[in-house]
Amino acid sequence: MKLTLTSPRSRTAQLAPIPAPADCNAPVLRLSSREGAVLLAERDPLSPVYHAILPAMEAGEEGTWEAAAIDDAVTARGIGYECRTDLVEVSLGGAPFMTFHHGAGYPKPVINPILTPGRVNMLREPMPAYSEGEHPWQRGLTLMQGAINGVDCWGEFDRPGFGRTVQDEMAIHQGPLSLTIATHNTWYEGDRPLMSDRRWYRLFDTGRNAVVLDVLFTLIADHGPVTIGSTKEGGFLSIRVNPSMNASGDGRMRNAYGAGDETGCWSRRAHWMDYCGPVGNETAGFAVFDHPDNLRYPTAWHVRGYGLFAANCWMVWDDCHCAADTETTFRWRVVIHTGDTREAAIADRFLDYVDGPRANWES
Repeated sequence: MKLTLTSPRSRTAQLAPIPAPADCNAPVLRLSSREGAVLLAERDPLSPVYHAILPAMEAGEEGTWEAAAIDDAVTARGIGYECRTDLVEVSLGGAPFMTFHHGAGYPKPVINPILTPGRVNMLREPMPAYSEGEHPWQRGLTLMQGAINGVDCWGEFDRPGFGRTVQDEMAIHQGPLSLTIATHNTWYEGDRPLMSDRRWYRLFDTGRNAVVLDVLFTLIADHGPVTIGSTKEGGFLSIRVNPSMNASGDGRMRNAYGAGDETGCWSRRAHWMDYCGPVGNETAGFAVFDHPDNLRYPTAWHVRGYGLFAANCWMVWDDCHCAADTETTFRWRVVIHTGDTREAAIADRFLDYVDGPRANWES
């Protein structure tokens, strides 16, 4: 197959999507250019799209590649992982990067820490389950929501009316470009199941200046209908940053429209949001991209000066009703970057996420 890519704008070398050719389900494609360059493109777990780290292109520039399906690609060299009893430790570029906790120690699965290149945690240190303090359930990068069939699955209290999420299954897959932690989970009030989900945390083998973590989340109404309540206490995707990054202090928030404070960002709809600030001797941040296929795109944001950062498409709309035996999928890209919003080129990275080079396939 021959692939011709045309860039709609000037773009730097970075991860970008390539629409899959018809009737091609190969997990990996090798792309070979006339100049001898070779790239690997890895298929998305949910969509007919391949992801590849494409070279820089000028606006209107074309690139031609010969594409072949392969089944012998080596796994991502820059990513390593180790499974322990109730957690997965992930390294990137030969250094510790993040830890995924999935055991009974917390009422929900959570990622914490996420480390800068200088090995400083970009997240607030996690508090114990059901502990006292300021929002102890905001303990890292988590998937949670404040009203599932009237049950608060955001806050954490060991009493009726509050939920918990239990991981039922986990599988880890390592491809040539990424590491994916795929899980199945059940949401409960006490011992009563409310719904379940499938989620994928897909970490790409990129440089530490802009690490890409795709989060895919499929809500499954397999225990009857699900009503997702209209509440600011929600996400699903939620992050609590290191206090040194708080926008009420030396950090800053910024959305796709240039708003840079809580008044301009909280509850406002935007295609992406960035939260950055000092971490140790570095400046670092999280950018979250909403996906065009998500419900109520572009989402609103529950983002606070005290360090909370959540994509929330429930806070300014009515309740959402999911019929029994249906599935609803959300996806977000998290860019874990060094430097501030401008230095990390967040706006350009978002455009490649939603509108990458145009693809033309020929047999």
